[in-house]
Amino acid sequence: MYRIRLTSLLLVEERLLEAKYFARRLAKQRDRDRFGYELNAFLAAARSVTFLLQKEMARVPDFAEWWDSQRRLLSADPAAAFFLGLRNFSQKEGRISLVGSLLGRGRWSYRFAGNAERVPPALMNRDVANCCHEHVAKLARIVLACAEAFPYQTCLGRALTPIGMEALQLSLEDLEETLGLPRGCTEVGDPLNPERRIMVLREHVDGVDFAALKRLADWKVKPMPPPDSASSVLSEQLLTALVRQLEEPGRRVATSDPTTELLLGGVPEDGF
Repeated sequence: MYRIRLTSLLLVEERLLEAKYFARRLAKQRDRDRFGYELNAFLAAARSVTFLLQKEMARVPDFAEWWDSQRRLLSADPAAAFFLGLRNFSQKEGRISLVGSLLGRGRWSYRFAGNAERVPPALMNRDVANCCHEHVAKLARIVLACAEAFPYQTCLGRALTPIGMEALQLSLEDLEETLGLPRGCTEVGDPLNPERRIMVLREHVDGVDFAALKRLADWKVKPMPPPDSASSVLSEQLLTALVRQLEEPGRRVATSDPTTELLLGGVPEDGF
């Protein structure tokens, strides 16, 4: 029997929170190999946000036109395009090129440098974890914009309200059947008014946590603490210089270079 398909961005919210989780781990990670693993996981989670958004909303009227405008904005954003390229490279070709240094007080900072695509000015010589947090915020703003444009198609909590059901042209019986319940099951015992019946049905679904999405969207770039010693100043200068060298047209620094090995944290003992 045909059932109306209710749409929701719950899975999109989950993947955004997953990306945020890995961005937080990046900020605390000191081991360069593990940092690479965490970054790959972040890129996969972040990339799937827009995939899932399109999949869930594919049959919603007017979504295709709305998404086309968002796609153009993302394509025109050099930082967003850079992250897309990194994800494609990490999934299909190999290891993302990073340089890192210990900047004092046990704090490591990694930077993007030396990849196939040049680092855009907005991300140049910035801490990778900070860049990842900023990318999550950008994605969260897109999801919130979608929820604003399609309020009843993006959240079951909003759909299962009198105004939501009217907008979606749902009857109570249609809704009961869609949720896998017998038609008319909420009209038992003492008669319930329609709003009460809708409230009973809403208890069977999960709504999107828009407060959590807003917290992600409101994230602001935090300045890195200043170097706390002469050695930290030198490390920062070497790191900046190496990024500049790696980003010069046609220039790539081999990771066998002793200076590069020092900045990257040394050669793994179990490498071959």
